[in-house]
Amino acid sequence: MISNIFGQRFLNGLERMTEESSNFDKIVRGVYGITAIEIYGSPETPGIAAFSYGSPGRIELVGGDSDADILIIEDKITEKSKRFRDLLKQRLGVFDFSKVDLPDWGSYADIETYLDKSLIEGNQILETRFLIGDGGIRQYLELKKKKYNSVERSLRNIVFNRLYLNQYFRQRVRNGALNIKYCPGGSRDFLFVYWYDKLDRMIKGDKDDISYQPRIKIGLQRLYNSGKINEEEFLKAVNAVNFLTVLRSDVLILNKNTSDKGLTFLDLNTAERLQLLGYPSPNETLMAFRDSREVIEDVSGIVFNEAIKKAESFRGIGWERQFILANSADTPEIVRKEISSDDPLMRIATIWGASESDQRELFCKLSEAYKNTDDWTTIGSIVCSPLCSSEILHHFGTGQAKEKGYGYLLRVIARNKNVKIETLESIANDSSLEKRYTEVAQAALKGGKGAANNQI
Repeated sequence: MISNIFGQRFLNGLERMTEESSNFDKIVRGVYGITAIEIYGSPETPGIAAFSYGSPGRIELVGGDSDADILIIEDKITEKSKRFRDLLKQRLGVFDFSKVDLPDWGSYADIETYLDKSLIEGNQILETRFLIGDGGIRQYLELKKKKYNSVERSLRNIVFNRLYLNQYFRQRVRNGALNIKYCPGGSRDFLFVYWYDKLDRMIKGDKDDISYQPRIKIGLQRLYNSGKINEEEFLKAVNAVNFLTVLRSDVLILNKNTSDKGLTFLDLNTAERLQLLGYPSPNETLMAFRDSREVIEDVSGIVFNEAIKKAESFRGIGWERQFILANSADTPEIVRKEISSDDPLMRIATIWGASESDQRELFCKLSEAYKNTDDWTTIGSIVCSPLCSSEILHHFGTGQAKEKGYGYLLRVIARNKNVKIETLESIANDSSLEKRYTEVAQAALKGGKGAANNQI
């Protein structure tokens, strides 16, 4: 249906990802070489290297106005390498990117910390793709990936992010309009196909597919080859990915010089503006968006269910049923509180289940019981919840979440409707924190919850 109404252009989303990612690689390598000559006196940079992560790392860069996600890794960050980083970021800023996201960290010690402690930054490292620089750094990082990217970590990653994003997507609705990236079946859900592909390969001992193509395409092909989706489902999913990719790219283009720069809400006004780019009627665009999302949401659901089955294969018969009981919003509080939370996955499910079913007394007991934990996923599950008290948010927001490896949780805390002004001020005014960890709190202080939720 999409191809009939929208034409051939909307079947080229995957090709666009590959092309945009390739262009990104060329830009970064070129600017890196020029900057290296200026700072180091040579295009060679012994002891330092650049990697892409995020969408360019997965060869899924979307055109229009996307972020440039780059990670510089070295043994120890020096004054010279700081100048190199700053100049590289400055020069990349003149290109057609929404923003250049080049973290301040990247030493070997940082890599160890984030891989060991953090889910989000740990994922960024695990998803890196070597671009240019010292090949020895590349070998170092590959060894670290093998050390830390265990089956257990992969399972926690899929489970936590599925439950987290289900809740986060509700926060990213604006005046009834969905965000093309952050919504059920939106482009953020492509990640789960990639993560499942990595998990399945790890369990079966299969090598990663290192061909230069989008990871969502590789993941869908593996789902089809392994019989998890049939041919019709595979083709529909590819079609949906193509459409959503082109749609998001075009909305980024439309919003480039507006107050919605970097955002992709699809409301009626945006659908009308898309007609300037050759789209059909707004209703047809909105329907195609809905249909594509439904396809991706179904695939994402299959991936999550398969991941839970794999978890049971390591934990024993009956575990899946218990997990579903722990996570279900229909489970009575008296039943849920009897479920053991010694297993980290079961603990996460129990916390989210209590939150989704508005079981305040149980959620309060769980948040108090784990207020001194250093487990990232447990803290994340607690501070995401609309049931989380301002006291618990303050406890984590001024404590554990400020420790290295936990910074992303400060962004989550700052978005919670129950967070106190004092907590936001503590985060926003902490000069020891990276900008990426303070900016959501600053947005919340300035513009309230809506501004915090739409901080890109």
